[in-house]
Parts: sequence; C-alpha cells; structure tokens
Amino acid sequence: MSSTGPADSPRSPLSVFLSYASEDRPAAQAIRDTLPAFGLEVWYDENGLDGGDVWDQKIRRQIRECDFFMPLISAHTAARPEGYFRREWRLAVERTLDMADDHTFLLPVVIDDTAQAAARVPEKFLTVQWLRVPGGRPTAALEALCRRLASGEPAALQPARKTPERPAAARLPPGAREYPQFPREEPGQRVRFWVQVVGWAFQSSWIFFRRFPRWVRILVYIWLSVVLLSRGCMPSHERSARISSIDAKKLSQISENYQGSLNKADIGKLGAQIAREFADGAGSTPGEAQPLLAIPFRAPSGDPIAQKLADSAFAQVYGRIALSHHGRVALTDEPLSSPETAAVAERGRAHHSKYVLYGAVDEPSPAQSLTVKMLAVADGSVLWSESYPVAGADPARIAAEVDSKVPRIEND
Repeated sequence: MSSTGPADSPRSPLSVFLSYASEDRPAAQAIRDTLPAFGLEVWYDENGLDGGDVWDQKIRRQIRECDFFMPLISAHTAARPEGYFRREWRLAVERTLDMADDHTFLLPVVIDDTAQAAARVPEKFLTVQWLRVPGGRPTAALEALCRRLASGEPAALQPARKTPERPAAARLPPGAREYPQFPREEPGQRVRFWVQVVGWAFQSSWIFFRRFPRWVRILVYIWLSVVLLSRGCMPSHERSARISSIDAKKLSQISENYQGSLNKADIGKLGAQIAREFADGAGSTPGEAQPLLAIPFRAPSGDPIAQKLADSAFAQVYGRIALSHHGRVALTDEPLSSPETAAVAERGRAHHSKYVLYGAVDEPSPAQSLTVKMLAVADGSVLWSESYPVAGADPARIAAEVDSKVPRIEND
C-alpha cells in the first residue's frame, strides 16, 4: 500500500480506501490520481495480491482506520466468484456494524455499465446510492462528492434506512432471488463450462418457477402429484403395453412368416421363436400351465385373405402379450372345436388357466370381420370382445389394443 495526497495541511486529510479487482487496476489508478486534488488521501494497493501475511495485516488495519471505503464495481467483479477484493468488501461491511445507519462510510463506484441488479456485491452495498465514474475518469459528480467529504459536509450518497435502488424491471417480490449470472467459458475448461451451464439452466428455471403466484405453484404441485400417483398405480400390464420399435419390428417379421391356420407345426414354433427372439423369457411352451391361455385364431378354409389376417393378428397378439407379461401366456396348438363359451372355458380349465384369449374371422361377407374375445374360465363370462373389419385391418394395432385389455396376470 502507498499513500498519495496533499503534502502539508493544517489537519490530516480524510482517507479513502480504494478496493478493486486486479482487472480494474487502470480505472483504480485514474481515481487514485484524481482524489488527492480534492483534499482526500488515497490508500491504494501497489503490490498486487502477493504481499504475504504482513501485507494482509496492513490491509486489515487500513480498512479499520480509513474514513471512507470506496469499492470499484464492474463486470469484472461480477464475473469473479473469488478474489481478495471480496475479503476487503467483507471487512468493510463488518466495520459498518459498529456505525450509525446515517454515517457515511461506504462509497460504491461503478466504472462501467453494470447494473445493481446484476452486480455481485454484499447486501450492505445496496443500501447506499452508487456513483458512476466510467473508466475511472473524473466526473462532476465525483468532484462534488469529494469536495463535500473533504469539507466534512454530510454526503448525499447515503440516505438513512433507504431501500436499494434497482431498475423497476429488476424489483423482486419478497423472498425472491435474482437470476444467476451466465457462466463464462475459460480457456481449457470447456467441460466445466457446460456443467456450469446445465446448473445455471436448472437454477434459473427454479427461480423463474418460484416467481409465479403461490396459487399457481400449488396447482403445479398438485398436478405433478396426480401424475406420479397415477403412474405408480397404473397396472403393470398397461405400463408395459408400450414396446420399443425394435421389438415391434421383430414381431412384424415373425407374423409375416407364421401360417398356423394351414400348418399346426407353426403354432408350436411360434412360442419357441418368441422366447428365442426376446431374451427376457417371453414365450411359453405349448400346454404349460399359465394364467392366460392363447388359442390360435380361426379363419374360414379356402379364404386366403381371412387366413392371412388371422395368422398375422394372432402372431402379433401372442408375441406382444408374451413380451408385456414376461411369458405368462400358454399356447395351444389344438384347434377350437366350438366357439361356444362353455367349450372355451373347458379348454382353459384343462390348461389350468384363469383366462382364455381366442378369436375367429367370420364367413365371407361384405362386412367380414375378425372378432377377438377374452373369457374368464371361472364363470365362462366374456371379459372383453371386439370386432375388426378384415378390409384394411392392421395386425399391429389390433395386438396393441388386445394387450391393453389383458387382466393383470404377473402375480397369478
């Protein structure tokens, strides 16, 4: 530290401690050279930030003994989360704790266009009016302030118990926080920069949300709770109804090659192929006891279009249900002799199943359709039934809808 000021005067000149970031040294030097002309002594760091313990003790002593503390505020101080100048600012704020509220001590000076809303300064700095001295060059306002200080007149900078002056757009509701400053990318710190950007985005989003009226935030909380609860309470068969595009493509290929209505051997191969293609155990051995029994769909003989739809739809339905319900589906290669519910229920009891899935394409007609049914073995009741026109039928869409209607069978 060095002192510059009037050489001899009747009384010791009032002292000003000049605190700044190293990047703002040119502006600090300009102010240092200006203040003595108005009768003020300047305490100013000439040695940088490497003075050691003795230098640190001297800084602390000068902050305790100075008459005024002048922090230089800029975009550089806002960009630096750390720096010795912040320790100086904190020491100055601690000293004000022993001062009257109307005593002039802090003299914040802004040397660029940094706004109070964007500055990273102690809250105490915001309780006094700031002086703007662009680049540290003398201004009429700075000269008037220095002359008042040197003469001992009360400064007009520090009205007692006055709220911080902020732009109207930056005034925040009580308890609200300001948006964090966007991170700056340092050379060689690209990964760290992007991590900081992600953190900045989350923090800014949370602050933005917190500025909504309380009733809006409560509605959002309620909506999120309902969504999470509904998601958690959704039956597992509904949650698993969505399969990946890769699995859907595999099922489509399998259904293209399946011809169970013409070759019963293909029915047995279907279960083995499903189990082989999907490593999570989907698929079942024919005759194996499972909660759900799938019976291949029937189609009128001599009707290739109906047979193709019945085979393709059944392969897609069986494969999708086996995949969604982790193989808890039995497959039989015995044709359904009668579509009567009593006969279907009997077939289910023979396989020790609780439900039976079956379907058939009706005889050729202008409105020919595939009817798929889900039957409860215990009482022979039809749980669900739907008919799909043969013309323009989509086996994949049929499979998705049938899968969504299957009762929960994972724990049966």
